[in-house]
Amino acid sequence: MTLVVKRIAALIVKQLRNELSVEESIELEQWANENVANRELLQELTDNESLRRELIDYYEAEQSKEAVWKKIDEATPETTPVIPITVQHQKKYRYLAAAVTIGAVLTTVAYFWLQQKPKPATTPIAQTTTNDVLPGGNKAILKLSDGKTIVLDNAQNGLLAQQGAVQIEKQDGQLMYSPSEATAAVSYNTLATPVGGQFQLKLPDGTRVWLNAASSITYPTAFTGNDRRVTIYGEAYFEVARDAAKPFKVGVTTSEGAARNGTEIEVLGTHFNINAYSNEALVKTSLLEGKVKIKSDFFNGKQSAILKPGQQAQVEVEGRLKVKDDADMEEVVAWKNGEFLFQSADIGTMMRQVARWYDIEVSYPEGMPKDKFSGKIGRNVNLSQLLKILEYSEVKFELKGKTLIVHN
Repeated sequence: MTLVVKRIAALIVKQLRNELSVEESIELEQWANENVANRELLQELTDNESLRRELIDYYEAEQSKEAVWKKIDEATPETTPVIPITVQHQKKYRYLAAAVTIGAVLTTVAYFWLQQKPKPATTPIAQTTTNDVLPGGNKAILKLSDGKTIVLDNAQNGLLAQQGAVQIEKQDGQLMYSPSEATAAVSYNTLATPVGGQFQLKLPDGTRVWLNAASSITYPTAFTGNDRRVTIYGEAYFEVARDAAKPFKVGVTTSEGAARNGTEIEVLGTHFNINAYSNEALVKTSLLEGKVKIKSDFFNGKQSAILKPGQQAQVEVEGRLKVKDDADMEEVVAWKNGEFLFQSADIGTMMRQVARWYDIEVSYPEGMPKDKFSGKIGRNVNLSQLLKILEYSEVKFELKGKTLIVHN
């Protein structure tokens, strides 16, 4: 039995159990498209319940349980599937890719069937070309204090610019500033990612920053005062370098101006995430490690809260502050880890993330569906592959150019 046969059989069984990852789905689809025989075999093994039952009964009569389990143990690849996407219809849950309980012997049945089935003459199946969108990547623009801009995704590694005593370099997809003790006038730079972009930054004090798509951070080229102060728009994850003598402060702004300018995060040394897009209802500060203090203006009054790890501060547009104790930190930083992760998310929440990463517009001509989704998938897949997973629900998608139309 060849390794190819074992691999394809294992993928077929994983499809029967709805355990295929996106990458495995693509692999199986490519195999099925090689010729008509492969396509017909896949359809027979996955579409005909009576055939599956007949094969199981036949093979169980021929093999002992010990032999079956030995073959399964030897041939089944040890892979961890992605979390299946599920959909919630108001008061009930319907699993889109739930694990179907099929006897483990089915793996061996698939191996047996693949080896024994006659192979007719092969005829290539035509591949259909579909409109698709590539995922985002490392893209950003650096704006220097003199107004000069540098497109970082095209820039080579090495020295990019020098501002005073500070050298600015690009190394392995990260923008880096050399530390400086100079007391000359401080310059300010802005790093901005476009829709469909992300980038990493190492500030002069050693603080590391991850910028999500359609985000920006403004910062000094050297921290010379009594604190370290930066301003962000969009979403950023911080790993702040410790310096008890100089608190690290993050101001939050939006394209709407002063509505959220009163939000400020003060830290000494910590890991946290800030989500402050103008099209989101809340500014969310989520603490993973350390301690932060959140300050907010609320109708000209001051509100503040000190977060502990696992908590999330939520600031409404008008400045009202509340603290959520049980925030899902894995979901919060999924974007930084190269994933989409949804926990009972509505379609609007999902599509805002998708639109920012794939640089598309989203339209709801029949109104926004009420379904809620849960699941995880890598951000490195094409848009069509992501939509293939989501379409297991009753929601349908149509891509016209750079506009994604969502149908009920």
